[in-house]
Amino acid sequence: MNPLLNPAQVYAGLRGGSNPNVRKAEMGDATQDGIFITSRDRQIQVTGVGEVSVPPDRFSLTIRISSKKDNVQDAKNSVTRRLDYVKQTLTNHNVQESDQQQYKHMHRVESMVHLDVEMRVQFSDLQRCQSVANLLVEKLDSSVSVSLPECFHSKNSLEVARRKSSLLAIHNAKEKAKEMARFVHLIVGRPMNISETETKEWETGQSEEATDPDQFLAIQNKLESATVNIRSQVTMCFELKSKGKMKVAS
Repeated sequence: MNPLLNPAQVYAGLRGGSNPNVRKAEMGDATQDGIFITSRDRQIQVTGVGEVSVPPDRFSLTIRISSKKDNVQDAKNSVTRRLDYVKQTLTNHNVQESDQQQYKHMHRVESMVHLDVEMRVQFSDLQRCQSVANLLVEKLDSSVSVSLPECFHSKNSLEVARRKSSLLAIHNAKEKAKEMARFVHLIVGRPMNISETETKEWETGQSEEATDPDQFLAIQNKLESATVNIRSQVTMCFELKSKGKMKVAS
């Protein structure tokens, strides 16, 4: 016989001495071929993605009151009358003083005194915001200008959305693992590892400013443009078990 073709002899040993119960506990489940498989051998790693969209929940108006008079007192009186009306309107609409910011600026142009008052008012309700804006435009003259509503988010709404995005990604990862395990007649056990691999936030898009302030679509475009999208991606590793070991996770 050719010495190069002599069969090799392979020796293998199992830990745990001669006690088969010890060996079984250490090695795990046995296959049909008598090979033991540990929990480390039955794992599944999946990626899950969660995405949520958050429309703006805060709105603001910028109200400007201007006066141009021959002397300081006349300019103050003119502005004060209109400013009092604006403040009363805000009170009637249950706008808190803490949601109002006011700035004044006085300067001279030749012999004339110019006084400008700017108010920035925040709302938690778009309908109330629009109601105030429409009423001021209707009741006051051209010395008072009212901006279109600006849209933004409260800090709390974004924090809640970020958590929701992460939890949704975890849920989707687990569901994916369960479907894949079911396909090979196994079920998902406890999670062995989880990591967030990606987080991303972006606004839907920047719309063009409306040239006509009376266009209703300008406000709708602002709402859509200010909507924030949050995307989370997680990677999870689960232990896999045979169906006789545990019930299917809900």
